[in-house]
Amino acid sequence: TPKSAPAPNNTSGSTNAGCSIRLRNWNDGDDNNMQMKLFKIHGPFDVPVETAKKNSYIPINCPEFWKQHPGYKTEKGCYVFGFRAGKGFRPVYIGKTKNSFGSETFTSHKIAQHYAPALANTGKGTPVIFFVTAPNGKGAPPKAMIGDLETFLIQVGVARNPDLSNIQNRQEANWGIKGAIRGGKGKTSVAAKQFKQMMGI
Repeated sequence: TPKSAPAPNNTSGSTNAGCSIRLRNWNDGDDNNMQMKLFKIHGPFDVPVETAKKNSYIPINCPEFWKQHPGYKTEKGCYVFGFRAGKGFRPVYIGKTKNSFGSETFTSHKIAQHYAPALANTGKGTPVIFFVTAPNGKGAPPKAMIGDLETFLIQVGVARNPDLSNIQNRQEANWGIKGAIRGGKGKTSVAAKQFKQMMGI
């Protein structure tokens, strides 16, 4: 199993920079040649906003953000834009890179279609972003695997926030587990809480 590349310099003091997501890849149908691709989670990073005529907005390309976090600009993987309020987080949009975070995360389209509406409709909360970076070099995953990760994150995100801004890859399963996964509202049983703890969900 190839080792993942070192994480970029993290100047944010993020508490989640050491977390990882693993995806497996089979080469040429050979079960003995299974490779584990280890993605790393970095964040949450506050997204700088500016104010004009009492309206807050995120500047196109968000240069101040990259000034604060230059080490992630050339990285690839998936990213999750959302809001932090109190001790919780709410995902708003999930994307993947074709080239790099720096060239794709804060484009005019992403801001206008996904970030700005959420910013306008959110009363309290700080906009934040997480990066899920792919390993580099010989351990780099194929582009299709980054797409698989994006689909997985979108489906998890929809379960957390049904108003997730993503349009594609929202195929949510039509089943649930009461108190654990898509279980609706109501008091969570002790059994469900312990089950979630055991399963890490």
